[in-house]
Amino acid sequence: MHIEFRRALLISAVLWWLGTIGFALPLREAVPGLSEKEIVDLRAGQTLLEGPADATAMRFPPKGPAGSALRSLSEQFKAPVYVESAFLVTDGLFDASEKLKIINALLDAESLSGVTYYSERKQGIAVLYDDVYRVAAPGSTKRLPPLTLTELPEALETFIHLRDSNFGSSWYALELRQARGALLFTMQNKKPLSFAFLQAFAVDGVRMRVAITPVEEGIYIAAICAANPAKLAASMVDMYSAMEKRLRAVQGWVVERIKKGSPR
Repeated sequence: MHIEFRRALLISAVLWWLGTIGFALPLREAVPGLSEKEIVDLRAGQTLLEGPADATAMRFPPKGPAGSALRSLSEQFKAPVYVESAFLVTDGLFDASEKLKIINALLDAESLSGVTYYSERKQGIAVLYDDVYRVAAPGSTKRLPPLTLTELPEALETFIHLRDSNFGSSWYALELRQARGALLFTMQNKKPLSFAFLQAFAVDGVRMRVAITPVEEGIYIAAICAANPAKLAASMVDMYSAMEKRLRAVQGWVVERIKKGSPR
C-alpha cells in the first residue's frame, strides 16, 4: 500500500511538472466531463452550452487549477443563474511568446465594442456592447489607452467602461491570471446594473470567467457565468437567457482574440 501511495504521488508530480512546461493532454483526458459526442462536436467547431444547477454539476471545466478556478467563481457567492460554455480553437498556438500575444490581444478591451447577439425583441442580430474602453477606476469616463505588456504577468487587473444594450453604461473589472499552463480571463461588474430605473444586479452580481487551456487538439476554451439578479428584476426578465447571451458574446470575443493573437 505504501509503495502504491508513493507511486501515485510520483505520477501526480510528473503530471504537475508536465503541465508547467506546457504539456497538453488529449481533450478527453483534459476534460473528463465531456461526452464522446461533445468532443466530436467541439472538433467540428461547435459551441457547447449548458445551464448547470451549481458548481458540482458543471462538466466543461478542465482538470487542474483552471477548472478549479471556474468552479470557484460560483462558489464565491450564492447565485441562482449559471451558464457554462465550451469551444475548441484548432488553429492556435500556446507557447510562452504566443501566450503573451494572446494576453495583449485580450487587454485590447476596445475590441469588445460591437460584439453582437440575437435579440428576440428585434428579431435579429443586435450590438450587445459598445463604447468599450479602459478606465482608472469604476465610475470613471476618462478613456485610457489599452495596456500592452512586454512580459508575461502572473496576474493583472484593470477596469473597463462599456455600454450594455440593456443596462447602459457599466463598469467591469477585467482580470488576467496564469494557472499552471492555462490562462484565466475574468470580468465582473463593479457598479450596479440597472434597466428602466430598476436595479437588476448589485456590485459583483455578474461574474464571467474564461479558462484558456492547451490540449493536443488545439486550445480549449471553457467559460462560466454566475449571476445573482435582484428578485424583482428576475421576475420580469429571463435572466438565464440574458446571461447566456453575454457569456456567448464574451467567449466568442475571446476566441477571436486568441485567433488574432496566436495565428497558426
